[in-house]
Amino acid sequence: MRITRISVANLFGVFNHSIPMNLEDRITIIHGPNGFGKTVLLKMLDGLFGSRYSEFRAIPFKAFRIEFDDKSELGVHKKNETRDKREKKRNGSPALTFSFAKPGSSPKSFSPFQADNRIIDFPLSLIEHEIPELKRVGSTKWRHIITGEIISLKEIFNQYGSFLPLGVLGGLNDEPGLNDEQKWMQELSNSIHVRFIQTQRLLSSSSVPMQSKSEKPMSMVPAVNRYSDDLAGVIQSTLAEYAALSQSLDRSFPQRVVQKQTSVLTGEELANKLRELEQKRSRLMEIGLLKEEKEAFPIPREIDETKISVLSVYVQDVEKKFSVFEEIAAKIKLFSEIINERFLYKKMTISKENGFTFTASKGDPLLPSSLSSGEQHELVLLYELLFKIKSNSLILIDEPELSLHVAWQEQFLEDLQKITQLSNFDILISTHSPQIISDRWDLTVELRRPAE
Repeated sequence: MRITRISVANLFGVFNHSIPMNLEDRITIIHGPNGFGKTVLLKMLDGLFGSRYSEFRAIPFKAFRIEFDDKSELGVHKKNETRDKREKKRNGSPALTFSFAKPGSSPKSFSPFQADNRIIDFPLSLIEHEIPELKRVGSTKWRHIITGEIISLKEIFNQYGSFLPLGVLGGLNDEPGLNDEQKWMQELSNSIHVRFIQTQRLLSSSSVPMQSKSEKPMSMVPAVNRYSDDLAGVIQSTLAEYAALSQSLDRSFPQRVVQKQTSVLTGEELANKLRELEQKRSRLMEIGLLKEEKEAFPIPREIDETKISVLSVYVQDVEKKFSVFEEIAAKIKLFSEIINERFLYKKMTISKENGFTFTASKGDPLLPSSLSSGEQHELVLLYELLFKIKSNSLILIDEPELSLHVAWQEQFLEDLQKITQLSNFDILISTHSPQIISDRWDLTVELRRPAE
């Protein structure tokens, strides 16, 4: 299910915006002056599909609507606060109603802040213990240490309930506070994965080892360091999958040769396949996924009949083994090409031990965190888009132009289009920069002043 249109009514008591999504190009750009609601629209989308309803309480608006490609609609409506003071006082927030309508089905709706009647019978310190990115700042308030968002106890149950022990919640699906109305909203939220790449993207949270295993404090580390380690882990996981498949195929190789379970190729087909495999092997070694071998498999000039059946099995086995690398190899190749083209007097290399590392023009090693602010922003954006996004996601990018040179801004959309060719997701960008838009005003929705 994909989003086709996003609209908001009476935002800040002033604006009515409608954002049609460019489904064919998969990239939609929101452009407009400061204060018109570009970032707020992204926050509302992220809050909606992340079950963070505090975003809607804090923002003045009347209605927020999402239209999908199956003709269904999801709406959020906020009642007039002056007209509903008694209800606001009773619930501790402006009254919100979430509604969902789909052709052929009965409409559904619920008010999240009215439905939760849990009785708290556990120590609240357990929340910080199990969810270390939250810091308690009041009797029933917590701050997210990365985003700075203030979160209530009710919202913690909605957003982080799965991280708390089932004994505390009595099982999310069985607890009295989570009724059928809330369940359909959670199911809908889970159907679309949203990732918000915010303006504060150079720092990332990381667990710090402590003497007590029960403690899980968080610290902020450069995101480029975190992602370098993350890439090393991705490569090592892929190599483990490759090794397991290789072991399985090698173990059954003699049996399959003897029993002739594999279709036999012609001599010419075998020669072509062997050349292609050696080229693939060379590319995998070049981007750091395979170690360089002392002796490559020799391609025979002539292949007699006695070798054809054996080599047919060998070729098809190696194709299966190399297929494990297809997705990550394409992403690493594009990642390396863009970075090494952009970064002057520096070179990035990839390895399973260190992820990505840098050297200066004279060969001196450079820590990723020693890169300039613009270089780190470029690195983080590219890594997020290539390695951290699930298929069929909606990606929200706020101000991709931050710290980027004008030339890099002008190349951003071209890079983005290359990435969308590898990955299956939609992108919604908020920007002030005409250089980011370049000549693609056909992808752009300009937020305008209200008609006077």
